Amino acid sequence: MSDTARTVVSTIAERWAVPGGVVVAVDRHREVFTHRFGHADVSARIPVGPQHLFEIGSISKVFNSIGILQLVRRGLIRLDDPIGAVLEWLPEPLRAAEITIERLLTHTAGLVAGVEALPDEFGQVAAFTGAVSTAHPGTFFHYSNLGFLLLGLAASEVCGRRIVDLVREDVLAPLGMTSTITCVTHADYPSLARGYQALHDDQPWTPGDPLVQAPWLEVAGADGNIAATAADLAIFARMLLGRGSLGDTTILQPTEFETMIGSTATDGEDVLALPGVPATDTSRYGLGVNVERVAGRTVLTHGGGMVGYASFLLADLDDGLGVCVLTNANGDSPVAEAIARSVAAELKSPGSVDIPGLTPQWWPAEVEDRGYVGEFVDGTAESEELQLIRVSVEERGPDRVRLTIEFADRREPLLRTWTRGAVVKTAELAKFSLTFRDDAWHWGPRTFTRAGTAVPAVPAAEELEVFCGHYRAYTPWFTNFRVILRQGRLFLIAPGGVEAPTDDAELVPLGGRTFRIGADPRMPERITFGPPIGGTTPWVQRDGCQYSRAFTD
Repeated sequence: MSDTARTVVSTIAERWAVPGGVVVAVDRHREVFTHRFGHADVSARIPVGPQHLFEIGSISKVFNSIGILQLVRRGLIRLDDPIGAVLEWLPEPLRAAEITIERLLTHTAGLVAGVEALPDEFGQVAAFTGAVSTAHPGTFFHYSNLGFLLLGLAASEVCGRRIVDLVREDVLAPLGMTSTITCVTHADYPSLARGYQALHDDQPWTPGDPLVQAPWLEVAGADGNIAATAADLAIFARMLLGRGSLGDTTILQPTEFETMIGSTATDGEDVLALPGVPATDTSRYGLGVNVERVAGRTVLTHGGGMVGYASFLLADLDDGLGVCVLTNANGDSPVAEAIARSVAAELKSPGSVDIPGLTPQWWPAEVEDRGYVGEFVDGTAESEELQLIRVSVEERGPDRVRLTIEFADRREPLLRTWTRGAVVKTAELAKFSLTFRDDAWHWGPRTFTRAGTAVPAVPAAEELEVFCGHYRAYTPWFTNFRVILRQGRLFLIAPGGVEAPTDDAELVPLGGRTFRIGADPRMPERITFGPPIGGTTPWVQRDGCQYSRAFTD
């Protein structure tokens, strides 16, 4: 059983560029599986050890939510309190009575995903001038780091302690999590595994691409402030399996725990589909934790993406199995989720996971039925080299296929990604991922429709070309993106980034030079382009974060 679980880990780590990490599985009483792999410092050849800390990113939200529920127990705050009643200095867009503590905890307050322009949470909140979703409050699940920054500030306001101190003293200490830190500073740097990211942040990662050490950041905001060892995170997972208790220590009373997992949004976080892993029936976000239903069981999950770190926590309350994964792969990749879910499935049912199917070379067999295979043409192409592409099956296996793509007299493997479509390891197609949607393949500004399909005429949109280009900022969370014109519409395409969208995001005009980021009218994110100079816009502002046009195309 443990051997096949280790094979799962090594397969994902080797094929998806995970420098190092730890996987720990627990039941309600003890650790039942531990596997360390790779390096905490690649250049120094230091292997991952039990002493190494990893930043856990948004898994911190579970800890911080528990701290807030303890404040509710003490009568210092209520779930139906408007955040504006607690923090009276908030900017006007955040003071609406409908923005309550509970809706912030469930990501249903309609706030933007994040505002990474400033490093400090107080500054990010105080400087906020953005939009709020037009959806009725409480009805639209939209993950928001800004919301948890507000919660951290509110908790500090009502209890007179920083939330990092509250969690350390009232959650970690009672559980005996003595190695975990709730505020990552320069003094902690020697204790952490080094984080890594792709060298080429302006193009999709493809297998074999080099990694470099990620930027080092101090973090304290309640959206992702904790670094932990695997052994400590395993203690926390056992407490979740105990529904708020571990041995004689109770962190949450039974009714409080039920409130945490029972007060859910109408939707939740996306779940990674993996070969041989049971499908999730529903995914709904509770008070700081995602609540899934899988074959009648309740499974709590949360991922954590940081600059240079990817982690995942899973606790199956009914089967009594928890899995914790800590890695020093960049947080824009769901590798930790893939490892956690696959290991959990393999420990429960050895041999159930399709291990070769976890690699980029293999696709689910159903892609043939979805229309991925065939001949596709871009009739607007100026160059004959990329007017036509052919996608075909190279090899078939049990429930999986290998695909190839032919273009310009070349034939290359079409490699699957976790979340960004497909990539081809060739310079001609390096800039963008290939995505399949509406029976067509899309690559940046290009759309390849199925050969023989009538293509409707698209009105000219020359006035939008002024906005197209490559833009960069110094924020490490969302370093760069390209704006392209495709079939008369603008799209924002980010090749990676912890806080970047994983899909091509349509830019919907709202008037002037401001656009909504995303086709869904409920989306609160905005982008505003600066005045054109010489036919191009030199800068843009995305939710308060300013980018300049890059010298690279």
